[in-house]
Amino acid sequence: MRLAINASYLGAKTAALEIFTREVVQWLCRIDENAIVFSPTVIPGVSESNLVLTSEATGAPAVSYFSNLMFNNTILPYQLALHRADVLFCPATEFPFVDVLPMSVMIHDLDPLFYPERFGLRGEYFKTALAHLHRRDIRALVVSNFLREQLLNNTGTYMANIDIIGHGFDSQAFRVAKSDMRYDLLSEFAEHLGISLPYILFCAEPNTPAMCDTVIAAFNDIRSRIRHSLLIVGLDREPTHDIQYLDSVDIVDMPPLLSCADLLIESSTVGNILEAMASGTPAIVSNTGALPEFVCDPAVLFNPSDSISLSRAILSAIEDKTLRREMIDKGLKYVNRFSWEKAAEDIYASCTTAYKASYDRRQKAN
Repeated sequence: MRLAINASYLGAKTAALEIFTREVVQWLCRIDENAIVFSPTVIPGVSESNLVLTSEATGAPAVSYFSNLMFNNTILPYQLALHRADVLFCPATEFPFVDVLPMSVMIHDLDPLFYPERFGLRGEYFKTALAHLHRRDIRALVVSNFLREQLLNNTGTYMANIDIIGHGFDSQAFRVAKSDMRYDLLSEFAEHLGISLPYILFCAEPNTPAMCDTVIAAFNDIRSRIRHSLLIVGLDREPTHDIQYLDSVDIVDMPPLLSCADLLIESSTVGNILEAMASGTPAIVSNTGALPEFVCDPAVLFNPSDSISLSRAILSAIEDKTLRREMIDKGLKYVNRFSWEKAAEDIYASCTTAYKASYDRRQKAN
């Protein structure tokens, strides 16, 4: 079985998706030395012998949704036949809408379906892709039972064709800073980004504006009782005395950002939670969506519409030293079960299942 991977969108998607793709692709190429990767750019850790550069890497215009459609349904099928691929893995909803090979397609969330006004043409493309997931030679990969239920309720995907794949994180980048290095790390990093210490970190998402209001209200309720500021990443606003904003953070700054935080408040992204726990930073997590599946024990859960309960949770995580130590210890143990290597192994197993099922059907038909 020769595995092909469609990473032709690299450079044109969100940072989180690019990280997922690059990390998983590296491990898949270690699992299958003959894997072939379609990408517009060189991927660190992936041999040239595994790589087929798509035309975007030679100076063609940036990938648009229409060019993606054309590539996935014309050039990609030709390349798959040329390189004699047996099964295709798509780290995002970028796959041929015509029958070419058995496939495993990663579905990270259904936001383009639920919030179409935020995604424009990308949302339309996503809906078209979802309509093709019911084909018997496609396996849909999701990160949680919650997302699997959403997929079942909003598409024609069959339950038997859905696999749950664990998340991963970079354990080398996200880890507890040594005590003798922590003070220097705090000082240098704060000066680098122009933020004050100590701080509580909240990573805002554009599709959850009410969550940001809840966090600010909870912080304002206790600001006189703590010495921390609130640092909100993802919003471009004028700072106040106790509330700081960063509209974006470079990928290389995320490890120190999480390591220097005294507390993380998270409402949507599993990756941020795992990375914070690996950094020794306790997390308070929204009790909505898939998050309780991941962190029901190491993290404190809160109702995102209840600022009073959130303010109490913040105070407890900061002032109760026993609870804080327990959250940190449980988090450090918990993240040991997650890795990009394990995620890649599960993805490869899904691709193998898709290939064998398709092969068996062809044999019976003959």
